[in-house]
Amino acid sequence: MSDSILNRTAALVAHVKALKSRKSQLEFKIDAEQARPLPDTLRLRRLKTRKLALRDLLRRQELRLAKLKPIAGHIAARQGGLA
Repeated sequence: MSDSILNRTAALVAHVKALKSRKSQLEFKIDAEQARPLPDTLRLRRLKTRKLALRDLLRRQELRLAKLKPIAGHIAARQGGLA
């Protein structure tokens, strides 16, 4: 059970990191499209929609992580490791 929580926490940390990276890439694409002399409004709308969906998913995952981290930290401390 405790290893399961530690593994879930580590996987969730990695997932949140990947989501943040994807969000950053989308922001870069949005900025690049907006900097064009004649931006493609359809492309911008799609990119922004994806960014908003990603933001919502990221928030949910961060809330899950906030609940798991204290438990994982306690387990790791009892096992003599670091969380």
